[in-house]
Amino acid sequence: MSASLRPFRHPPRLAVGYLRRRRVVGASIAAVAARRALAQAPWPERPVRLVVGLPPGGQADLIARALAPHLASAFGQPFVVENRPGAGGTLAAAAVAQARDQHALGLVLGGPTTTARALNPALPYDPAGDFTPVSLLVRVPFVLAVHPALPVHDWAGFVAHARAHPGALSYASIGAGTVTHLAMEELKARLGLDLVHVPYRGFPPATLDLVSGRVQAMFNVPSATLPHLRAGALRAIVQSGDARLWTLPEVPTFAEAGLSDTAFHGWTGVVAPAGFSPEVAQRLAQVIRAAIDTDPSARAGLDQTGTEFLGTSPAVFAAFQAREAARWNAVIARLGLRATD
Repeated sequence: MSASLRPFRHPPRLAVGYLRRRRVVGASIAAVAARRALAQAPWPERPVRLVVGLPPGGQADLIARALAPHLASAFGQPFVVENRPGAGGTLAAAAVAQARDQHALGLVLGGPTTTARALNPALPYDPAGDFTPVSLLVRVPFVLAVHPALPVHDWAGFVAHARAHPGALSYASIGAGTVTHLAMEELKARLGLDLVHVPYRGFPPATLDLVSGRVQAMFNVPSATLPHLRAGALRAIVQSGDARLWTLPEVPTFAEAGLSDTAFHGWTGVVAPAGFSPEVAQRLAQVIRAAIDTDPSARAGLDQTGTEFLGTSPAVFAAFQAREAARWNAVIARLGLRATD
């Protein structure tokens, strides 16, 4: 056979690598094409789930139910609130991340889209890559509330009592990886405190156990704390915001208590699955903002609880989440925390 007619053969190793590369490139092209098809399709084509990571009755749930009719009116499809509490909000976040048809939005509270992977490497989704930011809805400072049987009336007294009784006090959180957990763990390490962490599936059950004395302290939202403070069932020690709440003007901030770099907030934002249309995300953010701006009763309800409404653009929310992730992931790494802590 002449050289010109001799069949060409790839070396075996090169041929295998070549085929593998073709498969990877082909899969990547298919994934991009699928995302583009979803982004270009009319949205929504069917009812949309608003997945909330806390039980009914909490602030995030109430916000979702207030927004649902406004979104339905603007987009022409029902928006149905679906509560999936547990695991610090990651169950709800996973449901949104895995919604391949793009017809699910999540109302998340920080951890599931910022710190969850650092706490749990086996998490079934990627907080940084599996979501599209839509809007940062609200921001709210926390109140450190204690059971009135605890003989403390200020932050210095709380620290002194905890140091004098190592391991005897327990504190509630709304789940591992939430700021109600991470902030207390950071303070414990910084001040040498020994407090037992008791995670709950939301603010309502944690507040009930705090009022009953089953746990002794908790960083709680003002809306859940105020009625019990007024009834004498809880005592407020310090608040975590930059300035005093007008609803609790007698309660000092951490800065006033001598910890000037300790301010932190809880927040709730709306996310969509990865690959979500940027144009639709922007439109959703605009509708959300208009819903609160044009609904005085909803806005008044938020203001009465010390909640700051923001209603940001997707870009502002993305930048905010990046800052939150950097701050709290550093705490997780420094303290060696895991989801079971």
